[in-house]
Amino acid sequence: MKRNIFLLGLSIVLLLGLLGCGNNDSVSGKKSTGKFKEIDSIEVNGYLDIYTFYLSDDGSVLNWGEADASLSNIARMMIWVDGEKEELDFDTFAHFSTLQHSGNMFVSMSDYEKEENHRSLLIYDPRTGETEEFQKTVEGKDIFHVLPGYVSEETGVIAVDGTDRENLNFYLWDYKKDELEMYKLTDDINNLIDEIEEPYHPSLTLSRDAKSLYISSEEGILHYHTETGELNEISMGNGNYSIETTVDSQYAITEETKENDEDIIGLYTYFMTDRDTFESKEIGFGTNIHPITGNKVVIQNENELNLYDPETEETTAFYNIKLGEEEKLKRVAISSDGNTIAYAYETKVKNKKEGKTENKITIKIIRR
Repeated sequence: MKRNIFLLGLSIVLLLGLLGCGNNDSVSGKKSTGKFKEIDSIEVNGYLDIYTFYLSDDGSVLNWGEADASLSNIARMMIWVDGEKEELDFDTFAHFSTLQHSGNMFVSMSDYEKEENHRSLLIYDPRTGETEEFQKTVEGKDIFHVLPGYVSEETGVIAVDGTDRENLNFYLWDYKKDELEMYKLTDDINNLIDEIEEPYHPSLTLSRDAKSLYISSEEGILHYHTETGELNEISMGNGNYSIETTVDSQYAITEETKENDEDIIGLYTYFMTDRDTFESKEIGFGTNIHPITGNKVVIQNENELNLYDPETEETTAFYNIKLGEEEKLKRVAISSDGNTIAYAYETKVKNKKEGKTENKITIKIIRR
């Protein structure tokens, strides 16, 4: 009898202890560190476009493109808003449109029937259905891109390449005011890089706060501070000029091809460079990177996602995408708050009517 009473009392104490632990977790805000759970599954109609797969900062909006054949042009531009799927107007969104960090779609529009001012920016909010259009009358002939690396929504500007055969010029276009700030950097760039094989095809990356403009070519990557006017080297002579910035704009993330690895195609070594000190450090290797808040970076190595923290210089497991033997991972996107992951994978299925194997692509969206 005493033994039963003792066990009953012990059980009550343990139960109260577990309840107490649960209450402490909810009060301290640790809920966001929980496990990811599937919130939606989407069947892709046809093939997945290899370039278009973006997730908004809060994970509420996903944008992808669909094609009717492998490696063919986009046939449908799709968007998902917290469970609701929409096919966007093809004529407007099929080309030169990209989902931005805010969840808005930016479109670089051209109307060549107009003699002048035929370029404009269209902004579409898929959550409300509202659109805004901004005419570009300054340097109206210049094409502008709306990839996330060219746009600073925080400041309302877009980085534009204004180079010609004699000058290396770049500028920030304020799309709301239709004003620009020109940076004439021909002499400064030539002082750092002796000879650029294709000087008229640079790649630009603009930080979210628009203070850092990265100018990339095969010969190297340069950093231009738009407030101080200083131009500095980031990475020279490695032949790779892909670059991303961390969410708070402090660091640039560059890549170099990882040599002597026959098992994984497209494996890179990643480096993080501070834009103030220009100190660079290796942060790991993988097949892709996904910056999230707190200067942290999720490094993807095929199905494995690992989190690098620059403050501690430690790498920890973030998430492992588990697929079947007949399933192949195609694309991954992670929201900047780190709480939503979208990934697409391909499955080979047998078409019994036609007697052949077909590829089916599925998008999974998981959240914590």
